[in-house]
Amino acid sequence: MKKIIPVIFLLTMISIKGNSQQFSAGFQSGIGTFSMQQLKKLNEAAMKVLPFDTKVVENFPIYFYYRSSILMKIKRISFGPVYTFQSTGSRISGKDYSGEYRFDMIINSNAPGIYAEVDFLEQNKLQFSFYSIFGVLLSSLRMKEYLYILEETVTDNNYKFKAFNMFAEPGFRLSYPVKFLDIGINAGYQIQFGNKSFYFIENKNAKLVNPESEDPVKPGWNGFRFGLSVFYTF
Repeated sequence: MKKIIPVIFLLTMISIKGNSQQFSAGFQSGIGTFSMQQLKKLNEAAMKVLPFDTKVVENFPIYFYYRSSILMKIKRISFGPVYTFQSTGSRISGKDYSGEYRFDMIINSNAPGIYAEVDFLEQNKLQFSFYSIFGVLLSSLRMKEYLYILEETVTDNNYKFKAFNMFAEPGFRLSYPVKFLDIGINAGYQIQFGNKSFYFIENKNAKLVNPESEDPVKPGWNGFRFGLSVFYTF
């Protein structure tokens, strides 16, 4: 039996070789839009209870994401592990002669997953393909509240939360080979699913809730992704 296992492994590798597989390692960077509807509503609720005037100066704007992957290609299909990091944030601010108030929410996610791509059309070396990513979203949220009145710091608090959800991202990619490099542009849409809300990092039973609706608050990574990628083929 011990002799059979190496033989099976060898035959499997030969079979893969026969399918003309190709390996590549790539890096992608781009911009994303992020819905964050429940966090935006949390900002609105916070402003209503403040006894002074404030305004939202940042509200989870478009921001950068970064992605790396290692892919194996057999015929027209590429697949392999992928990792994505993305972040955005918001700020409520109020300031006058008597003092200053800031309430920041900074959110990011680490998202490991599986990438799959199918070549659809090739013309003059320009390759058109469809891709899909399926993975998990490990979100981290940091809240920072600061209040300074009459030359005295009244509040300077930090709160940290986490959440676990899943996602899918379908899209398409255009690429062009340049020697051993493959340069491409992509466009897709990330869909978050799962109802896991934020929990306090020091106590998983303490959930983040909206004080108005009393509903648990979860991240909202839904949105478009536009990026530029470079793959090294070996």
